[in-house]
Amino acid sequence: MHLLSRVWRHAAGCLPCKILCNTTFAIRHCFVSLFEGGNMSERDAWKVARELREAILRLELRPGRSLDEAALAESLSVSRTPVREAIIQLIADGLVVREGRSAKVAPLDFDDLPKLYDALLVASRVIHRLAAQNRTEEDLRKISEQMDMFKKEVASGEGVGRSETNFTFHMAIANAADNRHFAAFYEQTLIGSIRIARACFAGNTNDDENDIRKHLDETVRQHDLIFDAIVAQDADKADEYATLHHKLTKQRIKRILFASSPVLGDDLNLSSEWNLP
Repeated sequence: MHLLSRVWRHAAGCLPCKILCNTTFAIRHCFVSLFEGGNMSERDAWKVARELREAILRLELRPGRSLDEAALAESLSVSRTPVREAIIQLIADGLVVREGRSAKVAPLDFDDLPKLYDALLVASRVIHRLAAQNRTEEDLRKISEQMDMFKKEVASGEGVGRSETNFTFHMAIANAADNRHFAAFYEQTLIGSIRIARACFAGNTNDDENDIRKHLDETVRQHDLIFDAIVAQDADKADEYATLHHKLTKQRIKRILFASSPVLGDDLNLSSEWNLP
């Protein structure tokens, strides 16, 4: 069998590759699994990358924090090699930056925020149109499963869980789009927006409980609309609801963005770029 055919067949049934949405790291994982028998260092690298990624998105590793390979290896009970490989992947994902020989969690570039949300809108519209056109019954099952998980997290009131299940819901839609290039673009912009949202809400005590509930109820309603459009294979409606959903997210960030936050500080001024009053 042709080499690439073997790789893609492995990717189709490999959980790490499905989670990583056929990114470069996933394809590399496939080659290792096929030709090195699932080398332990590579498996460790994938696990380390996942743990560091989650810690960054949860703000347990704050923007700008240095990443000490030796300390991370000791805390995660692995050698330095998988830590180094994980950091390389996180640099490719835009979550870590290299400065000389050291690495640190990527800073949050608020000057670039309007452009990030513009990119997210474009990516979201394309992904939702393609998902409506290309989805399979298995895709619908996975999207529905993630949608139900998000609803459970909404009911539980746990903020980090809501954010994570919201992400997996949207990535299930990205997988249904059946285009790894657009999916990677969407994933990168979605992760960027999640980091911004986590930073905005970290330590924020100004949110009214009723406002939060209204926002979550509207989010659930829009998820249902998006899912129904994808089920019906109505690309125009999926596009419309993706745009509506993006507006909901952006408006909420704008309301919180200029409040004092232990992560953000008090010196932001994006009113001109986002046309704020």
